[in-house]
Amino acid sequence: MGRIPDATPAAPVAFALQLPADWFELDVKPRTRDAMIRLLVDDRVKLQAELREHRGELVKLLRRQARDAWDAGAKYCACFVIAVGESIIPGSITVSVIPSPHGRATVDAVAENLTSHEAEDDDSTWSRRSLVTLPDVGRAARREGVIDVPLPDGRQVVRTVVMQTFVPLTDGRLLLVAAASPALDLVDPLLELFDAVTATLTLVGS
Repeated sequence: MGRIPDATPAAPVAFALQLPADWFELDVKPRTRDAMIRLLVDDRVKLQAELREHRGELVKLLRRQARDAWDAGAKYCACFVIAVGESIIPGSITVSVIPSPHGRATVDAVAENLTSHEAEDDDSTWSRRSLVTLPDVGRAARREGVIDVPLPDGRQVVRTVVMQTFVPLTDGRLLLVAAASPALDLVDPLLELFDAVTATLTLVGS
């Protein structure tokens, strides 16, 4: 479960997501995240011996994921890491509360503001927008595809599989559930995974 505080008294939003057992739920707060990530990785390595040789890389990866999530305004982040031979495949899901574009928080209005475009060839970026229904939340706007995501330094981009789901809140803001992975050869399985995890979203107390 996560809780996102904000500046206004009525702003806190509590939510729950059901994560697969092998995902890491990260502490993104700058003061505590590094120590918590070390402990988290040590505990996971004890359970998954295949991750032992990747321990150092895994710690760096999760620190970067937590840092990037915090810098992007997310207050909740969970990640997965799949060991394949000598490499690891990462992915993440973050939750943020953001202002609604133009002050309009209806699902249809949000969907209208999402961009979409077709791929020019097999190696091109693409995105599509849609309306989805989450079992415990209701209708939401979604954008998914393969896009170039700027790195925090602003000088580089990483081509990434993404799914962004926008849930209108009663106060006019949006809850954004954003899932991403750079594993471009797994687009369809990743989108199915992201959809399954996002579908477990519940707004606690709503």
